[in-house]
Amino acid sequence: MNPYERWDDWEWEKAVQELGRGRNARPPARAKTERGQARRGWQGAFDHWTGGQKKTLLAALFFLTVFFSSGGKDPLSVGVTGVYRSAMAGGNYYSSLNGMAKEVMGLGGITNPAMPVDASMEGRFYPPVSGKVVAGFGQRDSSGAVLEGIDVASSLGTPVVSPYDGVVTAVTTDPRLGKVVKLDLGNGWSTVLGNLGDVAVTRGERVKQGQTVGTVGLSAPLKEPWLHFELRKDNRPLNPLPYLIPPSGKP
Repeated sequence: MNPYERWDDWEWEKAVQELGRGRNARPPARAKTERGQARRGWQGAFDHWTGGQKKTLLAALFFLTVFFSSGGKDPLSVGVTGVYRSAMAGGNYYSSLNGMAKEVMGLGGITNPAMPVDASMEGRFYPPVSGKVVAGFGQRDSSGAVLEGIDVASSLGTPVVSPYDGVVTAVTTDPRLGKVVKLDLGNGWSTVLGNLGDVAVTRGERVKQGQTVGTVGLSAPLKEPWLHFELRKDNRPLNPLPYLIPPSGKP
């Protein structure tokens, strides 16, 4: 059911009640009514709007939010437009709008209700390193940016392995993540490994699941030994934890 239909029903019921009350009651004094309106001020501005008018206003605000975010490269704009695209793809407009509102107001990180966990790929990827997750998916890092992956505490020089068979698509440096290796894992899956020290692969190289691609370093501005790990499907960031092989299942 369209959640906005409740507004129309509510307005209709309210109008019927007001009409019935008006037949049996005397109208209030004009001066008293004016004083009440003055006290309400802007808080009562929408009391007599119809459901259609409210939907029009909300649609306009929604459009402006997406419009002004569409060209932005900052994490907030990317998050807003990402939620909008997922809403259009999944048809879950109400939940996606709510998630976008949280993004705009800074109340949450990444919300992607149109991307449920792919059960066929659960427990299929190796953890690139073992360690404690110190920053979770969708949280904000020390700079205020929304994490599109997880940060895993480690020690300097710890080997970082490929989560799955794939091809190296980029070996680069990111101003926030330091040295980065990006891998295409096939079938729309990809990964980003950041804050590396040594890099053991080159662009275009094929790698096997569990193969060392580098080591944990201090190349990110924070200068602490941790690994940034992103997992993406069709370039949409996902929480990688449900997709990782449990420690007992890794050889």
